[in-house]
Amino acid sequence: MEQDKNQLNEREVAAFLKQNPDFLRKFPDVVHELDIPHETGGAISLVEHQSKILRDKNNELHERLQQLVENARRNDRLFEQTRRLTLDLLDAQSIEEVEQALQESMNLVYGVDYACITLFVPAMNMQAVIEVEMQDQMVRHFGRKQAIVGQLSDDQMELFFHAKSKVGSMAACLLKNDLGIMALGHKQDEYFKSNMDTLFLDYVAEIVSRRLDILL
Repeated sequence: MEQDKNQLNEREVAAFLKQNPDFLRKFPDVVHELDIPHETGGAISLVEHQSKILRDKNNELHERLQQLVENARRNDRLFEQTRRLTLDLLDAQSIEEVEQALQESMNLVYGVDYACITLFVPAMNMQAVIEVEMQDQMVRHFGRKQAIVGQLSDDQMELFFHAKSKVGSMAACLLKNDLGIMALGHKQDEYFKSNMDTLFLDYVAEIVSRRLDILL
């Protein structure tokens, strides 16, 4: 029964096209979706070959358009998230609120487990390292770079995060004016990789630096 129904539908379509010979002229985009063989013995005709090329190009352009739309949506979400983080940091009225805003945004929006700010100046209720030797030990990990991304040993991780934080991988950036270090950590070992781009990290560190510079 299903086969007869399909054949009936096909006959109805054929009858419709016969009654409306200009249909494909009115809707030329339908032609690109049709598989119309052009019999020339055992070889594929030039017309059929050209039609296949046009269909392939049409499919390729459609996929590219879908990718562009998805990239635009992803960029819009990233822009809105970054804007919200920036405003929260600028609205912070104390250095404690700066770290709190950073922690909440990184956790809720970006899925980062830990966000810590370690200052090189005394500050109440903040993780601060004022010993020059300890500061040098932390900064030594950066070498000549402004940021480090990847994995360190557990002992080295404790320099940047609170003692009981179970950090698998990290990203850290030096704050401007020798204020300290901003560190982001994730429980997964491969979340932060050494070959990751640090543009976003540098941007956030600059905002944090400017706000802390005013509040300290």
